[in-house]
Amino acid sequence: MKHPAFAVWASLSIASLLLSGCVVNTALQAEKAEPAGSVTLRSRTLGDRTLKPTACQSGEHQLFLGADFFDHQETGQGIATRLIVEPAGAVILRFFDVAHPLDPGVLFRRQDCGRFELSLDRTGWKINDVYDLHVSLDFDCRNASGDTAAGHLATDHCH
Repeated sequence: MKHPAFAVWASLSIASLLLSGCVVNTALQAEKAEPAGSVTLRSRTLGDRTLKPTACQSGEHQLFLGADFFDHQETGQGIATRLIVEPAGAVILRFFDVAHPLDPGVLFRRQDCGRFELSLDRTGWKINDVYDLHVSLDFDCRNASGDTAAGHLATDHCH
């Protein structure tokens, strides 16, 4: 049995951390994190666009390993850049119109890319039962249809 003084000390230590804002500020920073970078997409299906995502959402919401980077998410319009990591390790980039998520969009597999560097790690945080991710993606791709996508996307907090 632990000494009652230890319980009081532990409670005061936790309370001081919360009151100092260390834990709260870090959680708020994770909540407000905005992705950095941009993507240049040239496609017959989606047109020629420069995407500057304003939000990142973990693929856990849609039951896949990866992340969605949303361009103009607040309006419910724009193009999503979806990074999918399959269980066998294959990686796919899919671009699609947010207003029509079930349309095929444009696909690039890792072998379509001359440059493809990926870092996808859990940060140790869990927000609303979804693991927070650190994602960094640098790519230059061309598929068999002649569509191209190149860019760099990164975020310290994607959930």
